[in-house]
Amino acid sequence: MKDVTLREAPLRFTSSLGEGDEARKADTLNLLPYAEALRDFIHECETPMSIGIQGDWGIGRTSLMNMLRGGEDRHQAGLLDPRLCKTINLDSWSYAQFDQDDNMAMACLYALTHELGRVLEQESEVDPAELNVRLEAANRKLVIVMKQIRKLLLAREEEGDSYIDISGQMLRFRGEFKELVSLWTRGGEARRVVIFVDDMDRIRPILALELLEAIKNFIDVPGCVFVMTLDYEVVQRGMVEKLGRDVQKATGKAFFDKVIQLPFVVPSTSYQLDEYILDLLKKTDLPCIKRAGSEPESRQFFMDIIRFTVGRNPRGIKRVISYMDLLERIHRHNSGRETSHRECKILFALVSMQIAWPELFKYFIRDPSVGPITSLQSWDFLEGLPEATSLLDRSPDRDMVKNSISAYFDTLFSFLDKNDDGQVDSKELQPVLRVMELAKMTNVESRERARQWIVNRIRENNVDNSPLINSFLENVFKKSVWYLGTEIRYHRAGHRYVTLVHNRRQIGTIVSLKSQPFVFRLAMSPERVMQGLKNYWNSKQIVKKETIVLVRNTFGSEASLTGYGDTLVDFSKMTYMKSRDAIKLLNALYQIVTE
Repeated sequence: MKDVTLREAPLRFTSSLGEGDEARKADTLNLLPYAEALRDFIHECETPMSIGIQGDWGIGRTSLMNMLRGGEDRHQAGLLDPRLCKTINLDSWSYAQFDQDDNMAMACLYALTHELGRVLEQESEVDPAELNVRLEAANRKLVIVMKQIRKLLLAREEEGDSYIDISGQMLRFRGEFKELVSLWTRGGEARRVVIFVDDMDRIRPILALELLEAIKNFIDVPGCVFVMTLDYEVVQRGMVEKLGRDVQKATGKAFFDKVIQLPFVVPSTSYQLDEYILDLLKKTDLPCIKRAGSEPESRQFFMDIIRFTVGRNPRGIKRVISYMDLLERIHRHNSGRETSHRECKILFALVSMQIAWPELFKYFIRDPSVGPITSLQSWDFLEGLPEATSLLDRSPDRDMVKNSISAYFDTLFSFLDKNDDGQVDSKELQPVLRVMELAKMTNVESRERARQWIVNRIRENNVDNSPLINSFLENVFKKSVWYLGTEIRYHRAGHRYVTLVHNRRQIGTIVSLKSQPFVFRLAMSPERVMQGLKNYWNSKQIVKKETIVLVRNTFGSEASLTGYGDTLVDFSKMTYMKSRDAIKLLNALYQIVTE
């Protein structure tokens, strides 16, 4: 038996499994070394002992437990030696669902006693008569405690504060529980009862705290080893809810340290995620598997998307791949063909975004066009985006989340940017829209986005093929901030124009009619716009007469022309300028109306 000081000693992570062992191959998360180290510790530590397996929800804590205890229906399976350890499984989540208004902790203790009795009755060396006597005695004590708790609660409701001594009955129940455990442990010094308490993080923090307080009464029962999935922060939130912030600050850590003698954090940074992800993908038989396994670039795409979205959380990764498997089947059914490798990668990226950042995905599907998507790479834009508020607030590191979002879209854009010009245009975005439509991720159809729609509308209405309109549209407007800018939103308004919006403020419209294919209106008085243009040219130390007449007021019937804005942009004046200068001038107009 090892000395109790091992409770403070670091665990050594070594494995008895060879690299070619089948169990090793199946362990794609490489948890076996940690499970084996915990097994050795449980076998050799002094009892009583309590171990807290910590880490984010879904990080693999239950998987680690299952390696130790085996399947739920096999009490003697797993890494623990059945000749030494009797394992008891207690799922706190189940009791929290059905007994929250009563005393969930007492219900769990009753289940614990019942389960211990069920395990011991299978041992031939345990006298059935003695076992029944001990079980009945323990249950009687526990029933008394439960009745007293209910009596106390009723008295407080009717008469205010009241007091009943429950601690005495709990001590007597503890004594009976100790005798039950001894029915097994008296057969050898190395024997122990290992009690696994799972899912404590899934119940309300105050209920987790109450269960922990109940368990605390049995932490010092000889022969017992408690293994609990419990995070420090959950206990602290429970203390705040029950006792207040001041008490939590003063005693929170001490309480946790008293109950959890050995805290063990699941080391997710050691996960070999490449093999884990590929193994999950292979099980789905998705069309992207062969290339993902053989092409480093394709493989890296999947790894990067996972790393930037759900991170190193195995449960999150499983959700992504399971959901992707379902949507790929829908995509295949609706398209009537196999999903291509490119479509598969796009679908993987979209599903990862939806699982990791549902708020951003909802924003994205409202207008899946180049502008809004490009905006999501901006940290300032994310900070001002209402849909991102809850996402950033729930993260302990806002900058890390913003950086992950930027990196995600950069990875996706790099994949979509087929001509490698550093930009994604509407044509390059079309595969994303088709995948979304065929996979039924949204109810949007693969239709033209507002920016592209107005450009196509102008081209259609330019029946005379005016070189003036074509030149301005292709060489100036589409290369200006008005078209490429990420902070400007286009909203279709009927069949003839789009509204231009900046910071939720209407700044103009672009109208296209058969009689006038390209009408550019600004929501600002001509006087203010012209003064702004004067200031712009003065700053360049150049005064251009044409800048005075570049914009003008609406005349006559123009005032009732469809669209919104008191100022018309006479872009014909720009066609005599070099494209570079015309773009700068158009950008200056944008700065004027958005100030």
